[in-house]
Amino acid sequence: MLTTERIAQQVGRLPEPLQREVLDFVEFLREKHHVVEGNEESDSLLSLQGGLEHSVTFAADEVKIQEQLRDEWN
Repeated sequence: MLTTERIAQQVGRLPEPLQREVLDFVEFLREKHHVVEGNEESDSLLSLQGGLEHSVTFAADEVKIQEQLRDEWN
């Protein structure tokens, strides 16, 4: 018997509140270990890194950009 089948069998024997607790724990493990399915990976923050490297807005000196952003709020 596969592990997933054994898990389903054992969880199926639990009362509903405990089944929800198992589901919460599984979701916690997925987040903790960064498990993604299908298109979720393309939406992750890591997939977006470096997206502004060729941006005209952020092409200037870092200090100048910070000064401009700060001055916009004053």
